Amino acid sequence: MSSKLWELDLSVLRSMYEKEKSDLNRALLNGASWEEMKDQRRLVTELSIALHKRMMRDSNPAEVPTRKNRDSSSESM
Repeated sequence: MSSKLWELDLSVLRSMYEKEKSDLNRALLNGASWEEMKDQRRLVTELSIALHKRMMRDSNPAEVPTRKNRDSSSESM
């Protein structure tokens, strides 16, 4: 599933993470064992990692597609 997470919009990824995290918390508080929730915990972890990486990538100015154009235009001045 983690490879498909990169294709999601940031807001969708954030919503999925919040929903799955909430579902996991609710299940644990309602008595589900830690071992029973193994798959859910893995999903929440994958979503958390994908969300973090996506946010870091989106906030890195070196990876903004228009940066090259800005640098090129300033060199010609």
